[in-house]
Amino acid sequence: MQEDLLEVTFCDLCGASVPVADLSSGAAVKHLGKTVGACCMPALSGAASHAAAPVATARGAGSQAHLLPVAVVLLAAVAAATIFLDQKISGADNRWREKHDQIVLAQRSDSDVLQALDAKMDGVARIKADVEDIAKKVAQLEGSLQQANEQLRPQLDQVTKELASLRREIGGVMTATIDLRPLFDELRQKQQRAAEMLVALQKDFARGAGTANAEPAAPAPPPAATPGAPALPEALAEQVKKLKSPDPAVRFEAVDELLRSKNALILPHLLPIARDTDSFVRRLTVEGLRDFKKPEVVEALLGALTDNDDLVSETAWRSLKEVTGQKIPFEASGTKDARARAVQRWQEWWEKNKATFGT
Repeated sequence: MQEDLLEVTFCDLCGASVPVADLSSGAAVKHLGKTVGACCMPALSGAASHAAAPVATARGAGSQAHLLPVAVVLLAAVAAATIFLDQKISGADNRWREKHDQIVLAQRSDSDVLQALDAKMDGVARIKADVEDIAKKVAQLEGSLQQANEQLRPQLDQVTKELASLRREIGGVMTATIDLRPLFDELRQKQQRAAEMLVALQKDFARGAGTANAEPAAPAPPPAATPGAPALPEALAEQVKKLKSPDPAVRFEAVDELLRSKNALILPHLLPIARDTDSFVRRLTVEGLRDFKKPEVVEALLGALTDNDDLVSETAWRSLKEVTGQKIPFEASGTKDARARAVQRWQEWWEKNKATFGT
């Protein structure tokens, strides 16, 4: 009997120890492997009496013994639900803790991002301040430049006006400047030829000193005039004779005298001289032909454009412009092809207009 008192089990509802003696006396109940101790029986008996009250009224007090298994099943279901809820609560708690940890980590990450962003915002603020400072300096510099521009503008305008005036003066000087070197060369040659002629005259005078009483030689007859054509004055006829002289100086002086007369009757004698062997004679001839606006003069000047002497061809071009009124360009110092093209343009113009030129 003592050994039974010492054997204990545990209540499945509250976990308290249940002696075997309680099971034998009915203070505790064991049904379907579940044990309900004396500690939980009063509460269980009260719940069972409330649940079985209608049944007890109908069937009588003798049916209370049948409610005990039902109560045990209800208690087991309640225990199972409690365990299930406990597991659910435990799982929810675990998930909550995990979510909490995740939230904490996210907050830390967000905090780091916010700190970095805050640092960048500080940098942006500093950059903005620097930019504003630079903008102020640029505005000040722009104002200074505008002020300096306004101060220098009158001086610049004055310099511009002076430069324009200087250009006009230079243009006028360039236009009025004449290359006198060819004239000086001509004068030197004339002086040399005059000296040679003077020496020759002195020799002739010395040879003729012994025949001073002799009769003077008859003057040479004037050149025969073309039938029906007006005769040249005697002085011009003498100059025409000199055009056949072998001395370039004599021919030069004869051309000069003939051109001074501006008599159109000299043209048949003067036009061939545009191809004289001496470049100074040719230049003087084509320069003087500009005073005669005749078709034969234009053709002679067109031929002089191809002269090998640049000074002669340049002078012929200027005479052509004055005689014809045309401004076809020509550059005597240009390339051979360029000169040929310019001469071709002059020739084309002349072929189209020579029939009506001078009318």
